[in-house]
Amino acid sequence: MERYKQVFRQLPQPALLLDHHDKVDDFNYFVGIVFGLTGIGSRSENRSVLTHRIVPWLGKDLKEFKVSGENTVTLEKDFLNGTSTPKVFRVRLAQVEPGGRKGIIVILTDITERRRALEEIARLATIVNSTEDAIFTISLDGRVLSFNHGAHKIYGYCEEELVGESVFRFVPQDLEDELRHILAEAAAGRSTTRYETLRRHRDGHVFPISVTYSPIERDGRITGLSAISRDITERKRAENALRESHESLSGLLNETVKALSTTLEKRDLYTSGHQHRVSRLAVAVSERLGLDAEEVEAVRIAGLLHDIGKICIPMAILSRPARLSPGEMALVQDHPRTGLDILRNIPFPWPVGTIINQHHERMDGTGYPNALSGEDIVPGARIVAVSDVLEAMSSHRPYRPALGIEVALEEFSSHRGTRYDADVVDAMAELVAHKHIVLHNGELKVCQ
Repeated sequence: MERYKQVFRQLPQPALLLDHHDKVDDFNYFVGIVFGLTGIGSRSENRSVLTHRIVPWLGKDLKEFKVSGENTVTLEKDFLNGTSTPKVFRVRLAQVEPGGRKGIIVILTDITERRRALEEIARLATIVNSTEDAIFTISLDGRVLSFNHGAHKIYGYCEEELVGESVFRFVPQDLEDELRHILAEAAAGRSTTRYETLRRHRDGHVFPISVTYSPIERDGRITGLSAISRDITERKRAENALRESHESLSGLLNETVKALSTTLEKRDLYTSGHQHRVSRLAVAVSERLGLDAEEVEAVRIAGLLHDIGKICIPMAILSRPARLSPGEMALVQDHPRTGLDILRNIPFPWPVGTIINQHHERMDGTGYPNALSGEDIVPGARIVAVSDVLEAMSSHRPYRPALGIEVALEEFSSHRGTRYDADVVDAMAELVAHKHIVLHNGELKVCQ
């Protein structure tokens, strides 16, 4: 008997022996550890403490167990130990008769962490199942292992139709190689994130998705992959509508620009085509300088409209072959500001008005209308300025014959870095040297 008592007391989990009055008759070492009794008092005193702690906790269960006639029973119970976090025990009750006296042995297993883990798993499962995204787990050979409610909503399949089936069931035939590649990448431990492709619904229609594939690792080995996908049909529809709207607005804006440019050229036949040629020259220089597409577009439109302010200048002044009076010259030099005023209420997405207002400014401050200098002049205006001078000097005017490209290049060379931006001058000279800008039949041409 003493040997069994020693075995009882050394069990690697809490164990108590209750007598037929449900009082603690004996307990092992781990009960003292769990309930904080080590070194508190004598064994007899500790049995009394445990009786007052354990028996009320198990009171109802002990009564039901004794009347059930069962030899053993297992249950799970929370134990409030005076802290904010209760412990959870699996409780095993068994009928015993030590020394011919009936009693009950109670063996406790602390399952607090396991319970928390299960609750966390249940919480995560609820989150996964309630999300609108489709979440799959897929084996490396392409079989569906599990999926959430979001997958059912997006793909139309129910669980018994898909679990264990090939994932290629909802992949369009011409995209099967794409998925095979993704499976191979996952097997190698690499993720494929935010990938946009097409999938097939249960009813046969094909729709766009955004999907992320990630490898699933267990014990240092890739065992499958997870796929989180989202139906992006509405997003694609919105993108297409936005693109169509943007194209429509861009077309409307271009027609507005063309109309304004044509209006001036219809009025001033002497400079017909000037703004279009300046625009083409400015675009060529902008691309040579490596400007991005948005900046190039701003320069293109500004070139087409850079002289729009001249619409307010009498034709007698614009076409006069003689020297202008100071008052008339002041009126001409105000045309950049007038151009800015005309375009002020057109919602260009680029600083077109600023470029037009500054295209007669010079780097050394000798330009007009505001005598700006250096970095105060926007890059687009510096490009249009050089393009405007080249086109004007190479073309015939009422007050002088055409001077030609070489004379214009000499002007730029003489004032490179002073009147004109050095980088813009160099880009223009390179375009001329490489025959991308040529004079053909008295008109400047931009060649590809």
